[in-house]
Amino acid sequence: MKKGTIVYIICYLSVICGNAQNSVAHNIVGTNHLIKSKVLNEERQIQIYLPVNYEDSKEHYPVLYVLDGQRLFNYAVSLSQSFKQFQLTPDFIVVGIHTEYPKRFQQLGEGKDTLIKYLSAELIPYLNKSFRTNNENLIFGWEYGASLVFNTMLSNPTLFDAHIMASAFPIMDAIDKLNDVSALPTNLYFSVSPDEYDVKHSAVKLDSLLTQKNIEGLQWSFLKLDIEQHRSTGYPTLYHGLRNYYKYYQEFEVNNLQKFINAGGIDYAYQYTKERAKRHGFSPELGLWSKFTIIRSAMRADDFYHFETLLNALNKKGFINELMYSNMGYVVSDFASFYEKHNHFKEAIDFYNLLLKKYPDSEKLLKKKARAISTIKKK
Repeated sequence: MKKGTIVYIICYLSVICGNAQNSVAHNIVGTNHLIKSKVLNEERQIQIYLPVNYEDSKEHYPVLYVLDGQRLFNYAVSLSQSFKQFQLTPDFIVVGIHTEYPKRFQQLGEGKDTLIKYLSAELIPYLNKSFRTNNENLIFGWEYGASLVFNTMLSNPTLFDAHIMASAFPIMDAIDKLNDVSALPTNLYFSVSPDEYDVKHSAVKLDSLLTQKNIEGLQWSFLKLDIEQHRSTGYPTLYHGLRNYYKYYQEFEVNNLQKFINAGGIDYAYQYTKERAKRHGFSPELGLWSKFTIIRSAMRADDFYHFETLLNALNKKGFINELMYSNMGYVVSDFASFYEKHNHFKEAIDFYNLLLKKYPDSEKLLKKKARAISTIKKK
């Protein structure tokens, strides 16, 4: 057998086996930092994830600190990427704080004061010095980690802007300290599953006290996770806790007409947009997409009264012209069809005429217009 033939056979087999084109590399999420701590008297492992565009920007970012990072860091990173893709929150840095078993219970429980001091005196300053942070800090913990979050809020309420707690335990005695608190300038989001016995009692006690006391400056929310169990509450809690804190970041959108009306309708939409501008620097004007979803909700509900009422409230003529000069002009045809459906043929024809100025050769529009005219003549 010739040498060239042997080489050909080897290459052919390599292609079949996938060795010619495929390669393997480690999938690494963030970076590991071993930081010497005087407070803890040890070297503590920290995981840090930076937003994808961090190196190419000069932006400063919020920081989410995740207790039990050895288990929950990757999930927090996944959430940050999903939120950014769907524009639900700004980009943020994720910091995973390792608390390995079995030391975890001592460090987050009896050693809580030391760990809180570590956060305030060493870890947060390290992040602020090493990375472009914007002094907006959030912390999340599950179970004993959530207990540490709660005690951090009590002892140093301005250290974090948001405290997210899943199945906080133990906090029953710590809750009583709130009786001596008149103001807490921060955000609290906590959850529990009804199947968690002692944990549930603590959460219900906290919810009851906060409802009665009305602590100045404290924005709080309690989530009951009916389909979860103790081991799973951390995942939905972090998702909803971040969404709750950044509730004004997403562009205003309506998916349910009745909920929109119950919330205040058009006034609610303008109020939301102003708050969004105030908190996150967006335009204070109601955007085209927002306006469209308001009208779409009435169409989905097949509610002509609110369809027409809301169109007029949004300055019908100006809104339609705005649509026509955008990449959403096609939805005007849907509006025309909705008028037809509810026997308002003249309005439908006006819309078809408007569309035909932009798409004069559209056979589909011409047929729809002819049909509407024919219907009027028959009547």
